[in-house]
Amino acid sequence: MLKIAIAAGVITIGGLAYYSGFDGMQALKTSVEPQHSQAISQSVEYTREELAAMTPNQLIQMQKDALNSAKEAATSVGELNRIEGRPDFVSPAEWMMLQAVAAKKANPQTELLRLVNLLRFNKQLEALDKTSDSDERNVLIEAVLAQLPKRIENKEMSVEKAQLIQLKLISQIYSDDRDIRDRAAEEARRIGAEFSIKAS
Repeated sequence: MLKIAIAAGVITIGGLAYYSGFDGMQALKTSVEPQHSQAISQSVEYTREELAAMTPNQLIQMQKDALNSAKEAATSVGELNRIEGRPDFVSPAEWMMLQAVAAKKANPQTELLRLVNLLRFNKQLEALDKTSDSDERNVLIEAVLAQLPKRIENKEMSVEKAQLIQLKLISQIYSDDRDIRDRAAEEARRIGAEFSIKAS
């Protein structure tokens, strides 16, 4: 049986939801990526059989490498607008799965692009949950906030859930209540939501 249903944390592509409540910043288990044509992996691609023959440790390492690439990609916050090969933040096993899921749709390339972008987003949420470096956190927070409107546009997330994420993240980058309110109102407008907190 194929080992790609892989070790701890490949992805649940169906609903693409990895965070169950976002308390403590749990990320989604499927993700996406940015707007330039992101760096394409130069590493060797693997067949289904080669991946199936790998040890769990090898597969887990591939997932870790892909997560690190997603973290590095956070400085580019736009959506990818085309795919010419497997991006570094997508592991070989994930790539195979995403392609298989996309192939079932009427427009496989469009669906693959959507899934890849969603995967990067979710991995950046996951990286945010794991990092303790404040500068890295801030870069990841800005990347996640910038991508939320697209998640709503693609119907991958509700406005309510996106606003909850916004508030959690904004409260981590500002200490002044007024700054939090101003940024929260700005971000709420970007996702078509209303924001109001009465100053106390």
